[in-house]
Amino acid sequence: MNKKASLTEFMVLLIMIVLTSATVLFLVKTGVVSVRADDGASGEEVPVLDAEFIPIGREGYLTIKEFQFCVGVDELYNCIGEKDTFAIGEEVHFRFVVESSTSNGEVLLVENYRLKSPGGEVLLDVDEESNYNFNLRSDRKTEDTYFKDYIITEQGKDQPGTYTLELLIENQLLNKRVTLSKEYALE
Repeated sequence: MNKKASLTEFMVLLIMIVLTSATVLFLVKTGVVSVRADDGASGEEVPVLDAEFIPIGREGYLTIKEFQFCVGVDELYNCIGEKDTFAIGEEVHFRFVVESSTSNGEVLLVENYRLKSPGGEVLLDVDEESNYNFNLRSDRKTEDTYFKDYIITEQGKDQPGTYTLELLIENQLLNKRVTLSKEYALE
């Protein structure tokens, strides 16, 4: 009878260890518990536990379905006068649609872009301060999110040529990022 009791106790102990480990990993993954250590040499904190292997919130997709340069974009995100060649001094409007999977009934998108001159010089670079954050609750598996923005061109500052707009979209809940490069011309 002792052998059966020992086996049962061992199985209960093993199950408790697995459940405790899973709970700790889940808390680390969701950010409730932070595990960091000092690397000694530089004095910087480094992650001790890499929980990226936990598949929670990593499934799904992110894509830019539509993109248009326009003369203007109305309040319903309709492109007015689609074109890709603009006069210097004219505003370059653009609109796009992002399709993203939801994660636990939520979509969290971050939008930013980089603008390059005809010579390849970066005129506007991606930085944290320029991020546009979009958060939505949804009961659907995927959501289409509409964005619009514009670039101001200036006489005497901008030169004629082909400019490159690099659009960067990230869904932080899915840890997915997409980039789209589009060109427009200034005359």
